[in-house]
Amino acid sequence: MVATASALVLMRPPGVAPLAGYAVAIASDRRRAYLAEAMEQHGARSVSIQAVRTYTTADEIALRAATEAVIAEPVEELVVTSNFGFSLWLRSAARWGMRDALLGRFRGARLLAASARAADGLREAGFAEIWSTAAGTAEEIVRYLLAQRLPGRHIAMQCGGPDSIDLCHALRRAGTNLIAVPTYQCAPPAHADILRRLGEQIEYRQIDAIVFASPEAVENVLAQARVDGRLDAVLNAFATDLPAVCRTELGAAPLRALGVTPIIGSAPFGEEALDAVVGAVGRRAVRLRISGHRMEVRGQAVVMNGELVAIQPGPIGVLRTLARHPGQVMSCADIRRETPGWTQSDDHAIEMAVSRLRRSLNGGDMIQTVMKRGYRLAV
Repeated sequence: MVATASALVLMRPPGVAPLAGYAVAIASDRRRAYLAEAMEQHGARSVSIQAVRTYTTADEIALRAATEAVIAEPVEELVVTSNFGFSLWLRSAARWGMRDALLGRFRGARLLAASARAADGLREAGFAEIWSTAAGTAEEIVRYLLAQRLPGRHIAMQCGGPDSIDLCHALRRAGTNLIAVPTYQCAPPAHADILRRLGEQIEYRQIDAIVFASPEAVENVLAQARVDGRLDAVLNAFATDLPAVCRTELGAAPLRALGVTPIIGSAPFGEEALDAVVGAVGRRAVRLRISGHRMEVRGQAVVMNGELVAIQPGPIGVLRTLARHPGQVMSCADIRRETPGWTQSDDHAIEMAVSRLRRSLNGGDMIQTVMKRGYRLAV
């Protein structure tokens, strides 16, 4: 029997895509997360960050404790997320003299494989009846389980990476007796520059939203920001105009502890993270009518009368500041104060940014110069 999986990557709607003009960072344990493709399908420029380094080697103490817990109770559902991790588990159990008892527990369980290779690992262990999903992901296995009556069910889940932790959390919240079996360890990226660059992008609003794929990704980004002396700037970005999206409360907890309220998807899956990003950036877009034109200021672009116009990073920051105060004269000092990254810029730099904006918008009357006072958007 095969569970039906819903598609993460949907057809782009007609007109300007909902994430066109936005840059979205994906902080995960992979350089190229599958979620990045979904963001791009909806128009975003994705920035895929390896915020966690994962390697398949077990913490002996944690793995043995989980193995003993699995053997001690009946197992009704066994979720296997990776072939290599499952094989490591069985080899470790054999070394401790527990392999036969462990396999005995599996024989009374429904076997759920997250991928074809995970199913092969179960077959190599002597099992034949194996469930899987059409999508071939651990997310879809968990989505399938959450659609059932779960309170009191005994589930063992072999976890092959930090993204599994949020999935386990969701199953526990649904009332299961779940035992997470960690067959991995993780650490920060080998090169601190990866996270240092992300911190700069957050501080200067070079990205418009960030999705954290695991609690470890959140902790590593915050730890590096603290080392670099920009933690306050990063937290301020999250607290004001840069949405931080977490999959569950586990990932949100480190941010909440520092006074930031992140956005949590309705479920710990890719589709829900995508929906959360679309909703969050949409609420932050500035929409107004300027000189008879419909304008929507997005993260890195403007939608003018239904057409997307790309704007350079510096000028778009100045435009966003002016758009938040339509019709109001903003001095160069006002613009510097409200535009991230412009505090050290002189008046000439702002003048040049306004000149580029006028050329990009093809409408010199939209941004007016008020002599010796500053600039304003014509309303």
